[in-house]
Amino acid sequence: MFKKIAKTLLDEYNSYSKFEKLFILFVMICSFCITAEAAITRASANSVFLSAYTAKLFPTAWLVSVILNFAIVTFYNKFLPKMGCVRMLILSVSIALLMNTFSAFYLKQFHFLPFILYLWKDIFVILMFQQLWSVIHATMNIARAKYLYGIVFGMGGLGSVAGSLMTGFFAVHLGSEKLLLTTLPFYFLIIISYCVALHVRSSVTDKQNIDGMSRDTTDVLGGMKLIRKSTFLKFILIIVLAMQVSSTILDYQFSSYLEKAFSIQDLRTAFLGKFFGLVNTINIFLQFIGSYLLVRVIGLERSHLAIPIILTIYGIGFLLFPTFPFICLYFANIKALDYSIFGIIKEMLYIPLKVDEKFKAKAIIDVFAYRTAKACASLIIILLGLITSIELNTLLSWGVLVIFFAWMISVLVLFKHYYKEVDRQHLNWA
Repeated sequence: MFKKIAKTLLDEYNSYSKFEKLFILFVMICSFCITAEAAITRASANSVFLSAYTAKLFPTAWLVSVILNFAIVTFYNKFLPKMGCVRMLILSVSIALLMNTFSAFYLKQFHFLPFILYLWKDIFVILMFQQLWSVIHATMNIARAKYLYGIVFGMGGLGSVAGSLMTGFFAVHLGSEKLLLTTLPFYFLIIISYCVALHVRSSVTDKQNIDGMSRDTTDVLGGMKLIRKSTFLKFILIIVLAMQVSSTILDYQFSSYLEKAFSIQDLRTAFLGKFFGLVNTINIFLQFIGSYLLVRVIGLERSHLAIPIILTIYGIGFLLFPTFPFICLYFANIKALDYSIFGIIKEMLYIPLKVDEKFKAKAIIDVFAYRTAKACASLIIILLGLITSIELNTLLSWGVLVIFFAWMISVLVLFKHYYKEVDRQHLNWA
């Protein structure tokens, strides 16, 4: 099996032109740096947030994130055609660099700053990958790039492990705040690798013209209009919401247990670094090998269906054994699947789309909808806490199981439209 995979990988690699190989190299470097930065910032931001406000304020933060996301996605869709990919990315990275540098020195002085840092760290990583993957979609001939997505995601997994290891080793020594300074080199590498990738891209044949995007739908409402016109895009949106709402609810449950298990901030940051380091190590296997084996053995449709089925099994287990070790296992699994297999097979769904849909509708789904899902989860948590005296974590666990069931139904409907889109584009992609 592995010999066959290695041979197919080599054949695919040899089928690429010199410029395609260079393009892939630099998007891999970019992916590595984005996730390494995210691993460090996430652990610091989460731990500092818990120290400043406790887990009870997470739902409020997720609700506020909707407003911030709306503003950022509006700016992104409005100015992307005018600014171009490079200047938009440089602006995004510059804001992140200033945010982490300022936070490293003033998190304790400004009571509101941990709140802002927590909101920004999620928006930034998704915005970065939105810009990176849109360029990949518009550049590579994905019909023959059977392993490309897994490899790029795998490099992202390696970056996450590197960032998590830095967090685990240096959080106690440097402190959660000063740890943010270790992200600065990654920002410069992101800009350099992205710019070089776009420069090399100019020599790749059969690419889509990303400079020729139409400007008639350059705001959030325009992006939503593209989704309203496409039943296929609507169901992509539904499964993304299902994954993110359930993941956010589990995040809340995990944070509640974590807060009780670790009361010292820097120890908690170190634990988060090691925890996500383990999760990201699992991701690497799933991204490089697991995703290929799953899609090849059971197909793309069944792969999408397998994820909510697996999570349902863990959900039932957590109802039976509601302990800190089991919530760690449960949360680790949904995060591992989200960052690896789900991310890869979700990106495959965008293959048949037009270039405007790949950039603008995808931005709504991958950036705005991701954070809107956090608001939906927040409302669920707050309302359940207000209307019933039953133990909140138990109710949330049952609610997540309902989401998983709806997710399974949505996958079955989605693929009826997926095959129609593939046939319309005459793509050879099962």
